[in-house]
Amino acid sequence: MGVASVIFAATCWLYWPSVDGQFLTRMDDDEYLRQAVWLKGLNGDAVRWAFTTTQPYYHPLPRLAHVLDYQMWGTNPRGHHATNVLWHGLNAALVFGFLWTLLGAVSLTASERLAMAGGIAVVFAIHPLQVESVAWISGRTQLMCAAFGIGCLWAYAAGARRWMVWTLFVAALLCKPMAVSLPFAMLAMDYFPLRRQASLRWARLLGEKAVLIALSVAISVVTLITESRAHGLMLPLQALRPSQRVYLAAQSLTFYLWKLVWPAALSPYYPLGVGFSLRPPLVLASVLCVAGVTGLSIWWWRRTPALAAGGGAYVMFVLPISGLIQTGEQAVAERYAYVAMLPLLLLAAGTVVWLWRRGATVGRLVLAGLLAGELFFFGLRTRADTQVWHGDETLWRRVLVQFPDSYLANEMLGQTLLRQARIAEGVRYAQRAVEISPRAAETHRNLGTALITAGRFQDAAGEFILALQIQPEFGEAHNNLGVALYKMGRPGDAILHWEEAIRINPDYTDAHLNLAAALEQAGQSQEAITHYEAALRIRPDVVAARNALARLRAAH
Repeated sequence: MGVASVIFAATCWLYWPSVDGQFLTRMDDDEYLRQAVWLKGLNGDAVRWAFTTTQPYYHPLPRLAHVLDYQMWGTNPRGHHATNVLWHGLNAALVFGFLWTLLGAVSLTASERLAMAGGIAVVFAIHPLQVESVAWISGRTQLMCAAFGIGCLWAYAAGARRWMVWTLFVAALLCKPMAVSLPFAMLAMDYFPLRRQASLRWARLLGEKAVLIALSVAISVVTLITESRAHGLMLPLQALRPSQRVYLAAQSLTFYLWKLVWPAALSPYYPLGVGFSLRPPLVLASVLCVAGVTGLSIWWWRRTPALAAGGGAYVMFVLPISGLIQTGEQAVAERYAYVAMLPLLLLAAGTVVWLWRRGATVGRLVLAGLLAGELFFFGLRTRADTQVWHGDETLWRRVLVQFPDSYLANEMLGQTLLRQARIAEGVRYAQRAVEISPRAAETHRNLGTALITAGRFQDAAGEFILALQIQPEFGEAHNNLGVALYKMGRPGDAILHWEEAIRINPDYTDAHLNLAAALEQAGQSQEAITHYEAALRIRPDVVAARNALARLRAAH
């Protein structure tokens, strides 16, 4: 208990500078806050909303956690960030408790067991790969899923009653679908170090977890369906060939392993095809590495069961978020290593104990010095990287340091600068995004939006027209073209484009609001009321629409 408390306190101290961070826009933070403001605190409506909303994936418990944060801290981001830090500190303490229990099944002295459990918990706590999950408010899903997931594995290792294991597993699933890997991690633990397969058949062990595996399959199918329906979230199957998906999966497995050992040149975003690509040398190295480790695990499965169990658990943690099912345009994400690093850390710690036992005094001193230097480097890197997540500008500037040719990073930085009224800079980054990806409708749409902010309505309209030539059924381009035309004094043409945007997406709130305002201005009050009502059915929290609707109804 004392060691776990020290780890918790030290972890919170290390990450406390992240409390000064802001909400990140277009990175889910603003969406969670908007929903919480609309719900006005933790109540029946909030619970109903959280457990019935499936887009982009099902995670009711973190949704409720954000609502509770708003009830406690309002719109002050410090409280929201502090909650994340406390969750991570709790997770580090849980890792220690879980490993202390798990390692009781291995032939270790008390000091070796303490050193392994404590050392792994410390690395888990301070490793720079964890910064994204902690310093990004929306990383709460990862933190909460890990808390219940580690608790579930701890309960299983301790031989707790089945209902407790199942309850914690379901709670982890209600935080994030990544928990689908937990039953397979339990099977790896059954093989080593628990060695339950020695007294029970594998069929019996699989039968024990049949319900958990069935739940995992069900939540995986539901997630595939909901994410495929979320606009732009999941790449269509035809976007990447099956072989490319396999190669991306292999690169994911080697990426997290390499960054765990040497976490330099980290980035909040790793764009697919820019710096992290399917180039033959990188693909070959990744595939050979994965094939080699897999071959060794199979060849030495009797001599080194830890390698097979640890490697298998790591693969099962990474596969659901690897390139096999590509989500968005990012190749990898550091937050995906949050729990996946634990099997690798166990293997590393076991290797250190093996070397320590066989080393002379000088060798032990060298090993201790290397470990201390690595921990010191991790701590310094983590403390510095929390500042990268301070706000939108610092985040996207860091991405551009690593990937200057990422059109998305240029777009996002441009939008950030526009919100800060740094118009010329914002337009310049939006233009750079178009130069990088001239055949992407989104880049023209975003440049047009920047030009509207700059008051260059004619140029903006030209960009939206280019976007529609590339993608005719682009609702946002129609909506924004309507805005540009309205600013140019062409309300009739603007109305046509807003109507087209609504035809493409009947739930497009901004198009309904723009059309309603134009119709109200034109004296078509009844039609304006219809579109204000439509907007409020989609977004009941739009205060301007409620006020306008009340004004029009009073006038009638």
